[in-house]
Amino acid sequence: MKAVKPHATGFPDHSAPGPGEAGAFTISACPEAHVALEWFEHAPGFVAFLAGPDLVFAHANDAYKRLVGREHLIGLPLHVALPGMAGQGVTGLIADVLARGERRVERARAVLVPGADGGSQLRYVDFVIEPVPSGDGEGIAGLLIQGSDVTLETISQRELQFSLTHDSLTRLPNYALFRDRLAHALQRAARAQGLLQLAAFDLDMFKRVNALLGRECGESILREVALRIQHVAGPEATLARESGDKFLLMFEGEQEADAAKRIQDVIEAVAEPFDHEGHAVYVTCCVGGATFPLSGQTADSLLLAADRALARAREAGAGMLRWDDTAPDGAELERLRLGFALREAMARGELQVHYQPQLDLVTGKPCTVEALVRWMKDGEKVPPATLISVADECGLIGELGDWVLRTACTQAVRWREIGFSSLRVAVNLSARQFSMRNLESSIVKALSDTGLPASCLVLELTESLLMENLDHAVESLFALRKRGVQLCLDDFGSGYSSLANLQRLPIDVLKIDRSFLQRVPEAEDASAIVDAIITMGHSLGMRVVAEAVEREAQCDFLSRNMCDEVQGYYVSGPVPADAMTEFLRAGVGLAPHLLRFNRTRPTLLLVDDEPSILSSLRRLLRNEGYRILTANSGSEGLKVLAENAVDVIVSDQRMPEMTGVDFLRNVRQLYPDTVRIVLSGFTELQTVTDAVNAGAIYKFLTKPWDDEQLRGHIQEAFLYGAMANENRLLTLQVRTANQQLAAVNHQLESVLAQQRNEIERGEISLDIVHEALSNVPVPVLASDDIGTIVLANRAALDLFSGHGPVLGCDVRQLFPGLPAELPEGTGFSFEHRLGDKRFPAELRPMGNGSHSRGWLIAVTGRELDTAEH
Repeated sequence: MKAVKPHATGFPDHSAPGPGEAGAFTISACPEAHVALEWFEHAPGFVAFLAGPDLVFAHANDAYKRLVGREHLIGLPLHVALPGMAGQGVTGLIADVLARGERRVERARAVLVPGADGGSQLRYVDFVIEPVPSGDGEGIAGLLIQGSDVTLETISQRELQFSLTHDSLTRLPNYALFRDRLAHALQRAARAQGLLQLAAFDLDMFKRVNALLGRECGESILREVALRIQHVAGPEATLARESGDKFLLMFEGEQEADAAKRIQDVIEAVAEPFDHEGHAVYVTCCVGGATFPLSGQTADSLLLAADRALARAREAGAGMLRWDDTAPDGAELERLRLGFALREAMARGELQVHYQPQLDLVTGKPCTVEALVRWMKDGEKVPPATLISVADECGLIGELGDWVLRTACTQAVRWREIGFSSLRVAVNLSARQFSMRNLESSIVKALSDTGLPASCLVLELTESLLMENLDHAVESLFALRKRGVQLCLDDFGSGYSSLANLQRLPIDVLKIDRSFLQRVPEAEDASAIVDAIITMGHSLGMRVVAEAVEREAQCDFLSRNMCDEVQGYYVSGPVPADAMTEFLRAGVGLAPHLLRFNRTRPTLLLVDDEPSILSSLRRLLRNEGYRILTANSGSEGLKVLAENAVDVIVSDQRMPEMTGVDFLRNVRQLYPDTVRIVLSGFTELQTVTDAVNAGAIYKFLTKPWDDEQLRGHIQEAFLYGAMANENRLLTLQVRTANQQLAAVNHQLESVLAQQRNEIERGEISLDIVHEALSNVPVPVLASDDIGTIVLANRAALDLFSGHGPVLGCDVRQLFPGLPAELPEGTGFSFEHRLGDKRFPAELRPMGNGSHSRGWLIAVTGRELDTAEH
């Protein structure tokens, strides 16, 4: 936008004050001003212009007025119109922009603005403060402020971030966050040679109270227990809810006796009665304690020690406290021996790499295999976590990681040679590997030595690894991405990384941590979190992979919610290379009904506890082209649904254990895409009405039935389900297209950002070269390939100051002693005459010899004396 030139006063023209305003300002009537006004009014987001040194509002669009909660701004200085901004640091930002004369960008800045009820409300805004130069180019005419309100996006991101690291019921840190904090606390304690106490709490008789008094009472007790523990433990302690009725508590720097006293106070506080509907409810707790460094020196060993002590406390009875008193010396010695054995096993080549496939939920075929190291010691498998941690402790992790990488790349090349050219191999990087300075070069060398294209390699890294040094991570990952290697963020959600930081990382694949999949799809909260992670990953242009998928119901949920790939024992566990080759050759894939865009044979499930009714219905419908499944009870029907994709369900009402309506209510929650019909000889109006209103059933039909009418109702149900399925498929196709577009945009943004950085570095380097050449004391000139002078430093301009313009003249005008044809590819020395003075000079060609880009000429010495000739 062209800046509007102010008058001599530094302000735009002003006219008579408007209603309720202290002097309304208007921009001069010119075409540019009208264009500016149109832009102000229709600009996306809010826009305001502050004129002159007093920062008077010259213009503000409606969005800005709504944001600050004031209608009349024009003609008022900023400090008068919005006095509250000074205390929030906004005026300081403006002063900085005025002082520097440079634009300032602020992202998601929190500001308090007047609310509709007369109070204040917190808003988050992205905005830019940009100085507008005066029309004559001298000074600043004012400031342009523009931006957008991002409150909803910011709050949503923070709520999702909170849900990934905290327990939704008690608002306490969850197990993953507590374990991470414990690991950092252990590092601090080790450096300071201090103590650390860990306690594991388990409520006594809570499950019985929860079963008898109801879930609502149980949740209320859990929240109250959390508050009591926090109050007694104090603000210095760290409290978390691990799961169910188990809590974890950590004290840093306290003696065991002091921690034991405070824990005993917690036990007594928990034992105080809880009120439930006017009645006292009593719950006690058992506690197991562990101490660093006596009980263990790592987070895992300390948590294990606390669990051992908790088990002993439970055996002792309700409300008991026990400390871990098992000597760790034997375990530490065994771990040391395990490290020695690992070194020998690696030298003898006893380790193996197993491979676990990841299947594409669109094609159903394997697209990636993850390489996982395995070690059989004395006929028993060493747990992978133990193997990795021992290798890290013994300094073998770098060597082990490089061996796994090369082995996996070599195997991937073999698979490419037998026809699986699009298959990718994924390799995990440890924290120590990622911190190595030669990481990029070692990966490039492994790819070069094995012949595997970089696009076929996926490197998996964890959140905590990347967040330890984010700047280093960003730099390293961009370097690997530039090489063509794909990058995967493993175990997403188990760490504590900021979602804002996630946008900085050039990640191609997001892998959902296994802890989120355990309760999917049965638990609505877990399903909502997984769906949110998938949506967020796609919006950032990433593919999303779910690991630890063990059931068909999980796979079906992930497919319906746009997850891209699945990995887990439902597909295949980790297997040796030969077995994985057979798996690939066999063409094993997902069943058609689990694919994102599935169109399968119509399937009908009949549920009735009378076999004669099931037989009659099968005979009636056998020629309708349906795939017919049967079950004798609601529980059996749920098992059938867990193993088969069903379109329409026809269920009896009165059945033992579970009524038809209750069965279909469960089905609606687990399999919402099914069409559900009740066929019963008993009419319970209220139950049926409630079920219909809640959406649990599509129709209620009575026995005995009319054959033609029943066929028609079932056919109608299939058509209804088909229409819903088509709508779902269309929605998935649109979301898939949007995901692919987001991925392309994400990659394009990364490329553009990298190109901008390279251009900026090139420009800076060029400026430095020019500045250095200008200050060289020796006269230096450069010509193009036809002999025109295109560059001369300060010393050369001084030498030829009496000649006239130097740039643009022919080189032979300045150096008449040069031959008519300058030699290609070779340089020479010559004598330059300037009046009665003579100077030694040299000419050197620029370019690659055969394709000259011109010549470089330097006057290399002082004036020659006559005696020297």
